[in-house]
Amino acid sequence: MFNKLKVLLLRWFYRWVNRRAWRKVDMSAVSTRDFELAGVVPVRQYRVENAQRVIIYIHGGGWVIGDLESHDPFCRQLAQKNQAMVIALDYRLAPEHRFPAAVEDCVAATRWIIKHRAELLQADSKVFLAGDSAGGNLAAVVANTLATELPDQLAGQILIYPAVRHYTPPTASHIENGKGYGLTYGLMVWFWDNYLGEKRVTENGDIDRLATPLTQPLPEGVAPALVLTASLDPLRDEGAEYAQKLSGHGVDCSHQLYIGEMHGFVCSEGLTDAHQQAMDLISGWIQSLSGHSPASV
Repeated sequence: MFNKLKVLLLRWFYRWVNRRAWRKVDMSAVSTRDFELAGVVPVRQYRVENAQRVIIYIHGGGWVIGDLESHDPFCRQLAQKNQAMVIALDYRLAPEHRFPAAVEDCVAATRWIIKHRAELLQADSKVFLAGDSAGGNLAAVVANTLATELPDQLAGQILIYPAVRHYTPPTASHIENGKGYGLTYGLMVWFWDNYLGEKRVTENGDIDRLATPLTQPLPEGVAPALVLTASLDPLRDEGAEYAQKLSGHGVDCSHQLYIGEMHGFVCSEGLTDAHQQAMDLISGWIQSLSGHSPASV
Protein backbone atom coordinates (compact mmCIF):
# COMPACT_ATOMS: atom_id res chain seq x y z
CA MET A 1 0.00 0.00 0.00
CA PHE A 2 2.83 2.43 0.87
CA ASN A 3 4.56 1.86 -2.46
CA LYS A 4 1.30 2.47 -4.35
CA LEU A 5 0.76 5.77 -2.53
CA LYS A 6 4.36 6.80 -3.17
CA VAL A 7 3.96 6.05 -6.89
CA LEU A 8 0.78 8.13 -7.14
CA LEU A 9 2.27 11.04 -5.20
CA LEU A 10 5.47 11.13 -7.22
CA ARG A 11 3.56 10.96 -10.50
CA TRP A 12 1.49 13.98 -9.48
CA PHE A 13 4.54 15.88 -8.19
CA TYR A 14 6.67 15.18 -11.28
CA ARG A 15 3.91 16.37 -13.60
CA TRP A 16 3.39 19.51 -11.50
CA VAL A 17 7.09 20.39 -11.34
CA ASN A 18 7.54 20.06 -15.08
CA ARG A 19 4.45 22.06 -15.96
CA ARG A 20 5.34 24.77 -13.45
CA ALA A 21 8.80 25.24 -14.96
CA TRP A 22 7.26 26.04 -18.34
CA ARG A 23 4.18 27.98 -17.22
CA LYS A 24 5.29 31.36 -18.69
CA VAL A 25 6.44 30.04 -22.06
CA ASP A 26 4.09 30.59 -25.01
CA MET A 27 3.98 27.48 -27.19
CA SER A 28 0.62 28.04 -28.85
CA ALA A 29 2.19 27.74 -32.30
CA VAL A 30 2.34 23.96 -31.86
CA SER A 31 -0.79 21.92 -32.56
CA THR A 32 -1.35 18.53 -30.91
CA ARG A 33 -3.38 15.40 -31.49
CA ASP A 34 -3.73 12.37 -29.21
CA PHE A 35 -4.33 8.94 -30.70
CA GLU A 36 -3.20 5.32 -30.46
CA LEU A 37 -0.74 3.61 -32.76
CA ALA A 38 -2.38 0.48 -34.15
CA GLY A 39 -4.83 0.76 -31.25
CA VAL A 40 -2.13 -0.19 -28.74
CA VAL A 41 0.27 2.59 -27.70
CA PRO A 42 -1.15 6.04 -26.82
CA VAL A 43 0.84 8.88 -28.39
CA ARG A 44 0.68 12.66 -28.68
CA GLN A 45 1.59 14.22 -32.00
CA TYR A 46 3.06 17.73 -32.05
CA ARG A 47 3.19 19.56 -35.34
CA VAL A 48 4.41 22.92 -36.58
CA GLU A 49 3.95 24.42 -40.02
CA ASN A 50 6.31 23.07 -42.68
CA ALA A 51 7.56 20.22 -40.49
CA GLN A 52 10.56 18.61 -42.17
CA ARG A 53 11.41 15.64 -39.97
CA VAL A 54 9.97 13.27 -37.37
CA ILE A 55 11.27 13.02 -33.81
CA ILE A 56 9.98 10.13 -31.72
CA TYR A 57 10.21 11.16 -28.06
CA ILE A 58 10.31 8.79 -25.08
CA HIS A 59 9.78 10.56 -21.76
CA GLY A 60 11.77 10.05 -18.60
CA GLY A 61 10.59 9.48 -15.04
CA GLY A 62 12.29 6.28 -13.96
CA TRP A 63 9.87 4.08 -15.96
CA VAL A 64 7.41 4.83 -13.13
CA ILE A 65 6.27 8.46 -12.94
CA GLY A 66 6.50 10.22 -16.32
CA ASP A 67 3.74 10.60 -18.91
CA LEU A 68 2.61 12.71 -21.86
CA GLU A 69 1.64 15.60 -19.57
CA SER A 70 4.93 15.78 -17.68
CA HIS A 71 6.85 16.29 -20.94
CA ASP A 72 4.23 18.16 -22.94
CA PRO A 73 5.94 21.59 -22.68
CA PHE A 74 9.34 20.18 -23.60
CA CYS A 75 7.95 18.30 -26.60
CA ARG A 76 6.33 21.52 -27.84
CA GLN A 77 9.70 23.23 -27.56
CA LEU A 78 11.40 20.35 -29.34
CA ALA A 79 8.96 20.59 -32.25
CA GLN A 80 9.35 24.36 -32.57
CA LYS A 81 13.12 24.37 -32.28
CA ASN A 82 13.65 21.62 -34.84
CA GLN A 83 10.83 22.30 -37.33
CA ALA A 84 9.68 18.78 -36.63
CA MET A 85 6.71 16.58 -36.06
CA VAL A 86 7.29 15.18 -32.58
CA ILE A 87 5.51 11.99 -31.60
CA ALA A 88 5.65 11.37 -27.84
CA LEU A 89 5.10 7.79 -26.68
CA ASP A 90 2.97 7.02 -23.62
CA TYR A 91 4.41 3.59 -22.83
CA ARG A 92 3.13 1.40 -19.98
CA LEU A 93 4.57 2.29 -16.59
CA ALA A 94 5.91 0.21 -13.72
CA PRO A 95 5.11 -1.13 -11.21
CA GLU A 96 1.74 -1.92 -12.79
CA HIS A 97 3.53 -3.04 -15.95
CA ARG A 98 7.08 -4.14 -15.29
CA PHE A 99 9.96 -4.75 -17.68
CA PRO A 100 9.82 -5.50 -20.58
CA ALA A 101 6.40 -3.85 -21.12
CA ALA A 102 7.89 -0.39 -21.75
CA VAL A 103 10.44 -1.82 -24.18
CA GLU A 104 7.75 -3.70 -26.08
CA ASP A 105 5.59 -0.56 -26.40
CA CYS A 106 8.45 1.66 -27.57
CA VAL A 107 9.78 -0.87 -30.08
CA ALA A 108 6.32 -1.48 -31.51
CA ALA A 109 5.51 2.24 -31.76
CA THR A 110 8.85 3.14 -33.35
CA ARG A 111 8.53 0.30 -35.84
CA TRP A 112 5.03 1.51 -36.79
CA ILE A 113 6.10 5.15 -37.19
CA ILE A 114 9.04 4.24 -39.42
CA LYS A 115 6.88 2.09 -41.65
CA HIS A 116 4.06 4.69 -41.84
CA ARG A 117 6.08 7.89 -42.08
CA ALA A 118 4.52 8.70 -45.47
CA GLU A 119 1.10 8.88 -43.82
CA LEU A 120 2.40 11.00 -40.94
CA LEU A 121 4.56 13.46 -42.89
CA GLN A 122 6.20 12.30 -46.11
CA ALA A 123 7.90 9.17 -47.39
CA ASP A 124 11.43 10.57 -47.33
CA SER A 125 11.14 12.17 -43.86
CA LYS A 126 14.10 11.41 -41.64
CA VAL A 127 13.13 9.83 -38.33
CA PHE A 128 15.06 10.63 -35.15
CA LEU A 129 14.65 8.90 -31.78
CA ALA A 130 15.12 10.77 -28.51
CA GLY A 131 14.57 10.33 -24.80
CA ASP A 132 15.66 11.58 -21.38
CA SER A 133 16.76 9.53 -18.36
CA ALA A 134 14.64 6.33 -18.37
CA GLY A 135 13.45 7.47 -21.79
CA GLY A 136 17.09 7.65 -22.85
CA ASN A 137 17.44 4.05 -21.72
CA LEU A 138 14.44 3.04 -23.83
CA ALA A 139 15.61 5.05 -26.83
CA ALA A 140 18.96 3.27 -26.72
CA VAL A 141 17.28 -0.13 -26.41
CA VAL A 142 14.97 0.63 -29.34
CA ALA A 143 17.83 1.88 -31.51
CA ASN A 144 19.81 -1.29 -30.83
CA THR A 145 16.81 -3.58 -31.31
CA LEU A 146 15.83 -2.11 -34.67
CA ALA A 147 19.35 -1.68 -36.05
CA THR A 148 19.30 -5.01 -37.87
CA GLU A 149 15.54 -5.23 -38.48
CA LEU A 150 15.22 -1.77 -40.06
CA PRO A 151 18.76 -0.81 -41.07
CA ASP A 152 19.40 2.85 -41.86
CA GLN A 153 15.80 3.82 -41.05
CA LEU A 154 16.68 5.80 -37.93
CA ALA A 155 18.60 8.96 -38.79
CA GLY A 156 19.91 9.34 -35.25
CA GLN A 157 19.33 8.86 -31.53
CA ILE A 158 19.46 11.62 -28.92
CA LEU A 159 20.13 10.32 -25.41
CA ILE A 160 19.65 12.94 -22.70
CA TYR A 161 21.35 11.90 -19.43
CA PRO A 162 20.35 8.26 -20.11
CA ALA A 163 20.01 5.57 -17.43
CA VAL A 164 21.87 2.75 -19.16
CA ARG A 165 23.14 0.54 -16.32
CA HIS A 166 21.84 -0.96 -13.10
CA TYR A 167 22.65 0.66 -9.77
CA THR A 168 24.95 -2.16 -8.68
CA PRO A 169 27.81 -1.64 -8.28
CA PRO A 170 27.53 2.14 -7.84
CA THR A 171 29.61 4.40 -10.08
CA ALA A 172 31.66 7.36 -8.88
CA SER A 173 28.91 9.77 -9.91
CA HIS A 174 26.30 7.66 -8.09
CA ILE A 175 28.31 8.31 -4.92
CA GLU A 176 29.42 11.91 -5.59
CA ASN A 177 26.01 13.12 -6.73
CA GLY A 178 23.81 10.66 -4.85
CA LYS A 179 22.31 13.31 -2.56
CA GLY A 180 21.55 17.00 -2.80
CA TYR A 181 21.20 17.38 -6.56
CA GLY A 182 17.57 16.57 -7.30
CA LEU A 183 17.71 12.98 -8.49
CA THR A 184 19.18 10.82 -5.72
CA TYR A 185 20.87 7.45 -5.81
CA GLY A 186 18.18 6.10 -3.47
CA LEU A 187 15.46 7.18 -5.87
CA MET A 188 17.24 5.47 -8.76
CA VAL A 189 17.37 2.26 -6.71
CA TRP A 190 13.61 2.56 -6.13
CA PHE A 191 12.98 3.21 -9.83
CA TRP A 192 15.03 0.22 -10.95
CA ASP A 193 13.44 -2.12 -8.42
CA ASN A 194 9.94 -1.05 -9.47
CA TYR A 195 10.83 -1.38 -13.14
CA LEU A 196 12.47 -4.80 -13.06
CA GLY A 197 10.59 -6.52 -10.24
CA GLU A 198 10.98 -10.27 -10.39
CA LYS A 199 12.46 -10.02 -13.89
CA ARG A 200 15.47 -8.14 -12.63
CA VAL A 201 17.79 -11.10 -13.19
CA THR A 202 18.28 -13.84 -15.74
CA GLU A 203 18.57 -17.55 -14.96
CA ASN A 204 22.30 -17.00 -14.46
CA GLY A 205 21.68 -14.32 -11.85
CA ASP A 206 22.63 -11.39 -14.10
CA ILE A 207 20.65 -8.24 -14.78
CA ASP A 208 18.72 -8.70 -18.03
CA ARG A 209 20.83 -7.08 -20.73
CA LEU A 210 17.79 -5.81 -22.60
CA ALA A 211 17.16 -3.50 -19.64
CA THR A 212 20.74 -2.21 -19.47
CA PRO A 213 22.13 -0.95 -22.82
CA LEU A 214 25.59 -0.50 -21.33
CA THR A 215 25.90 -4.28 -20.94
CA GLN A 216 23.94 -5.17 -24.08
CA PRO A 217 26.04 -6.25 -27.09
CA LEU A 218 25.77 -3.66 -29.86
CA PRO A 219 24.63 -4.87 -33.27
CA GLU A 220 25.96 -3.51 -36.52
CA GLY A 221 24.26 -0.51 -38.02
CA VAL A 222 23.35 1.35 -34.82
CA ALA A 223 22.13 4.87 -35.60
CA PRO A 224 24.41 7.87 -34.98
CA ALA A 225 24.09 9.17 -31.44
CA LEU A 226 24.21 12.39 -29.46
CA VAL A 227 24.65 11.88 -25.71
CA LEU A 228 24.11 14.70 -23.21
CA THR A 229 25.25 14.40 -19.59
CA ALA A 230 25.39 16.71 -16.56
CA SER A 231 28.28 16.99 -14.11
CA LEU A 232 26.05 16.95 -10.97
CA ASP A 233 23.93 14.02 -12.12
CA PRO A 234 24.16 10.54 -10.54
CA LEU A 235 23.85 9.18 -14.11
CA ARG A 236 26.81 11.20 -15.41
CA ASP A 237 29.34 8.38 -15.58
CA GLU A 238 27.13 5.75 -17.18
CA GLY A 239 26.09 8.17 -19.92
CA ALA A 240 29.71 8.98 -20.67
CA GLU A 241 30.65 5.29 -20.64
CA TYR A 242 27.83 4.47 -23.05
CA ALA A 243 29.00 7.20 -25.42
CA GLN A 244 32.47 5.65 -25.32
CA LYS A 245 30.99 2.22 -25.98
CA LEU A 246 29.12 3.50 -29.04
CA SER A 247 32.21 5.24 -30.40
CA GLY A 248 34.33 2.16 -29.76
CA HIS A 249 31.86 0.11 -31.77
CA GLY A 250 32.24 2.44 -34.73
CA VAL A 251 29.03 4.40 -34.17
CA ASP A 252 29.20 8.10 -35.04
CA CYS A 253 28.69 9.43 -31.52
CA SER A 254 29.03 12.91 -29.99
CA HIS A 255 29.05 13.45 -26.24
CA GLN A 256 28.57 16.74 -24.41
CA LEU A 257 29.01 17.17 -20.65
CA TYR A 258 27.30 20.21 -19.08
CA ILE A 259 29.32 21.49 -16.12
CA GLY A 260 27.39 22.60 -13.05
CA GLU A 261 24.07 21.16 -14.22
CA MET A 262 21.85 18.59 -12.54
CA HIS A 263 19.69 15.78 -13.85
CA GLY A 264 16.59 17.23 -15.50
CA PHE A 265 18.10 20.50 -16.71
CA VAL A 266 17.09 19.92 -20.33
CA CYS A 267 13.43 18.93 -19.87
CA SER A 268 12.28 19.98 -16.41
CA GLU A 269 13.66 23.45 -15.63
CA GLY A 270 12.19 25.63 -18.38
CA LEU A 271 14.13 28.07 -20.57
CA THR A 272 17.37 28.24 -18.61
CA ASP A 273 20.65 29.13 -20.31
CA ALA A 274 21.80 25.51 -20.08
CA HIS A 275 18.53 24.29 -21.61
CA GLN A 276 18.94 26.71 -24.49
CA GLN A 277 22.53 25.59 -25.05
CA ALA A 278 21.45 21.95 -25.08
CA MET A 279 18.62 22.66 -27.51
CA ASP A 280 20.96 24.55 -29.82
CA LEU A 281 23.33 21.58 -29.77
CA ILE A 282 20.50 19.13 -30.50
CA SER A 283 19.18 21.29 -33.34
CA GLY A 284 22.60 21.71 -34.91
CA TRP A 285 23.24 17.99 -34.68
CA ILE A 286 19.89 17.15 -36.26
CA GLN A 287 20.56 19.68 -39.01
CA SER A 288 23.94 18.08 -39.74
CA LEU A 289 22.24 14.72 -40.29
CA SER A 290 19.16 15.88 -42.15
CA GLY A 291 20.37 18.64 -44.42
CA HIS A 292 17.63 21.13 -43.47
CA SER A 293 17.89 24.15 -41.24
CA PRO A 294 15.90 23.96 -38.00
CA ALA A 295 13.60 26.77 -36.99
CA SER A 296 14.86 29.39 -34.56
CA VAL A 297 12.93 30.02 -31.34
